[in-house]
Amino acid sequence: MSKQRKTTKARSRPTAKRMAKTARVEARTTARKKVLYVETAARKGLTFTEFVETSLDEATKRAQQEFEHMELSRRDAKAFVAAMLADDEPSPRLVAAAKRFKDLTEA
Repeated sequence: MSKQRKTTKARSRPTAKRMAKTARVEARTTARKKVLYVETAARKGLTFTEFVETSLDEATKRAQQEFEHMELSRRDAKAFVAAMLADDEPSPRLVAAAKRFKDLTEA
């Protein structure tokens, strides 16, 4: 028997899909709610774990979008108030744009 060399393949960085799921998430709930969750997962053709993961993913995305929206709204409100309180005269471009708008809408 001849010695065979083992060829090793270059390993690439692990992606989210290839990473082993080793972290655990625990939650306490009532027995009634757990039955409801398990039944809903089965109706969707998912395992309970898949159902929990997708539900958490969706809730996380919604929450992140809400936070982002609130941040933009707060920043925009501050900019609006600052603009309203400023004593600046309108720029020549703004005056010209207002005149064009007035001419177009009063026809």
